[in-house]
Formats: sequence, C-alpha cells, structure tokens
Amino acid sequence: MSTTWSWYADAGGTVPLTRGDFARGSVSAAVDRIVYFMSPATGKKLQRATLPGTNALQVKIDDVASGSGVEVANIKLALSSGGLGSATGGAALSIGTTLLSGAAGAVAVFVRLTSAITAAGNYDDAGLYVEDYLETDV
Repeated sequence: MSTTWSWYADAGGTVPLTRGDFARGSVSAAVDRIVYFMSPATGKKLQRATLPGTNALQVKIDDVASGSGVEVANIKLALSSGGLGSATGGAALSIGTTLLSGAAGAVAVFVRLTSAITAAGNYDDAGLYVEDYLETDV
C-alpha cells in the first residue's frame, strides 16, 4: 500500500527520517526526541482502514532484529514531553481518528529511549510505523 505519509525530523516535512534516526541511545541517561508523522502532499487524509473515522490510528514500534540492539520495551511514545514519564515502554500510541495532510496536520510524537541499553549509538533495528491505514483525498 503506497502512501504520502512518512516520518520527519521537522514539522514542515523537509527532513525525512530513516530507521536509524528513531533510536539514538546513551548508556547513562534517557534520550528524548521529537519526530513528526505527516504528509507533505495537499488534499489528503489518513484514517484507520477498519471503521475509518471511528477507530484511532496507532503508532507502533517495530523491532526487525529482536534480541539485538534496542528492545521495544526500552522505547516510550507520547504526544507530549510530559507524557513520556508515565508512558509504558513498547506500547502503541493513539494519534487520532483522522489526520489531514500538510504541515498544519503534522503529529508530533515524543520518543524516549531509556537508559537500559548496553552501548551508546544509533540503532537501526527499531522504527515507528502506523498500520491498518487508509489514505484518501479530502
């Protein structure tokens, strides 16, 4: 399924992210960052494919190499910096039932990589995704 929605380092959708950009870790402290889920296209909307406009879209954490690198349980997601403290590691994050394209529709996702890792660095085994979506014209 092709989509115009993706992950960016900025709310304007000018700096695309790769899988290794999501999980940057330090062995001494938690590392927080903000990433943006959006479509730079005009006139698009994104909803859940199952019961569009009713069921919430969910950001999930993908671990393509379980047992190596960063474990999903060491990644927390929230819609605000303050929400990271009470977020559950590895849990999905609801981001609404309908998203509209363009910079105004960008969803900021706050990501915390806990300090429960063995070596500082970038980890490309973990990434974020939204499943079961339907993109349509507005």
